[in-house]
Amino acid sequence: MKKNLTDKQVQAYELCSGEFEGLSTDDAAKCMGITPQAINRLLSRAKKICPKLFPLLTKQEVDVKALYALNWSYEDIANKLQVSPSRISQIIGSVNEKQGTIHGRFRFTKMLSYQPWMDNQIRRKF
Repeated sequence: MKKNLTDKQVQAYELCSGEFEGLSTDDAAKCMGITPQAINRLLSRAKKICPKLFPLLTKQEVDVKALYALNWSYEDIANKLQVSPSRISQIIGSVNEKQGTIHGRFRFTKMLSYQPWMDNQIRRKF
């Protein structure tokens, strides 16, 4: 049975996600008229239902990721967003860390696979 997010979970996600409003949990709580703890509970439950939506990126991280994916250089992104190129490097590192990717167009780093050369490395077959 597939579970869907509730309307409140969707609203909390949209308020806190950098892809939408990008508000802090305190500001999102004020908008919804609930406590920050309630926002955190909604987001926690949403994460259990749809883990691919998390971790949340900030608005600036979303902007940098989008421009970087279009092959913009650090300098061009920095000029557009009016920050330093070293800050762009930090933001890209933060996005990579949050999403488990490597430096280089957001590719996944962790991949388990079998290669034939591994045969002689096996000590015990199960």
